Amino acid sequence: MATRSCRMACLIADMIRGRPVSASLQRSVIDSCLKRLETVSYLLDNHMRTHDDLKAQLRYLPAVPLSMHGVFVSETKLDMAVHLRIGQSNYWVNLILRLAGSRWLCVYADMG
Repeated sequence: MATRSCRMACLIADMIRGRPVSASLQRSVIDSCLKRLETVSYLLDNHMRTHDDLKAQLRYLPAVPLSMHGVFVSETKLDMAVHLRIGQSNYWVNLILRLAGSRWLCVYADMG
């Protein structure tokens, strides 16, 4: 679960920064959450058009995971916080995963 959450957080960070949505991310995130992430990506892209320094820092440098914290809230709900570094900036990706059948799906994702 930790490895998968870490990978998902990096893919979400990449998506928000303007990279295409991967097939594995589409399978792991519910549609409403994916739409919210696409909206954030669109807004950030518009903001980066007028701020070349921010674009250079966010768009091209890799997301490097530093640490993770997770809590099982119930048998079917897991809250994760993944600490990422992009360039010199630190970010946290918060995820809420729920068990749907035999798969864990991300129902909430936020990066800040």
